[in-house]
Amino acid sequence: MKISDQDLTRQDEDMDPVVFEAEENRDHKFGNWPELFGTLFTLFVIWLTFAFTG
Repeated sequence: MKISDQDLTRQDEDMDPVVFEAEENRDHKFGNWPELFGTLFTLFVIWLTFAFTG
């Protein structure tokens, strides 16, 4: 599915409910792994900062 410039500026309220639901389902195919990885990476960077700056 090709995304056009018009789709990039549409707000959630302007979308058809069926299209909105399909977009939400497509966005959640990774589950919680991106958030988990981001949290772990952030904690690792914070640890590195304090471990090597004394």
